[in-house]
Amino acid sequence: MANWSNPTVTSLYLDLLADLKARDVDALTLLVTAGSNLPTGAIKYDRPSNVFQEWSGSAWNNKVLAVAGGGTGATTPSAAQGALGLGNMAVQNANAVSISGGIINSLTGFTVSVDILPTSDNVRAIGSAAQRFHRIYLGSGCVLPVGTNKYVTG
Repeated sequence: MANWSNPTVTSLYLDLLADLKARDVDALTLLVTAGSNLPTGAIKYDRPSNVFQEWSGSAWNNKVLAVAGGGTGATTPSAAQGALGLGNMAVQNANAVSISGGIINSLTGFTVSVDILPTSDNVRAIGSAAQRFHRIYLGSGCVLPVGTNKYVTG
């Protein structure tokens, strides 16, 4: 731990190298052990909280790192999300994704694994009259009505 006021003009020659070395250690470890008489604007890395802090002359204040410097430029999670240009899908859990719009371009195929459950009268319309599926592939044991008294089974 260095005394950043040393060396001075009146410092003993024998203390000079020790004082300089202590300041080097403080600087290279980002003040892992806070020195004394630090200059205003000194930067340290606070390991327990994983934040950079700046000395104001009387207190350590957390530093906000800009996006260009590897940070988010924000002090809250929602502000960080906005600063990084992330939409609401960026913070959704994989087991609870909600998509409410948008267009997928150049999609050549996808897989859907769902249960199609009948309503109380055991009828389920898939799609509207104007927009019905063109092809549906069903696994074994399925019955799909395709007309009056006509079914496709698999």
